[in-house]
Amino acid sequence: MRPRRNIYEIIWDILTYCRRPRRISQIMLACNLNTKTAEKYLELLTRKGFLAKQGDMYVTTDKGREYIRLFNELYKKIFED
Repeated sequence: MRPRRNIYEIIWDILTYCRRPRRISQIMLACNLNTKTAEKYLELLTRKGFLAKQGDMYVTTDKGREYIRLFNELYKKIFED
């Protein structure tokens, strides 16, 4: 059984999935989130500038892409053999 994801992994999932514009329902399904949790994260990421809202779609910003890059770099350093 896989351990629970932490907040940073959930944010990484959302930002990675939203590199192309996505609707909230698509994000919920792809990132395995319920409505309340998805809305909480999307509001946070939009407010902080990691996501931009375009109509009813969310897309990762340059700031969000930088988070993805740094997160990937950190995981490589931790888990590479």
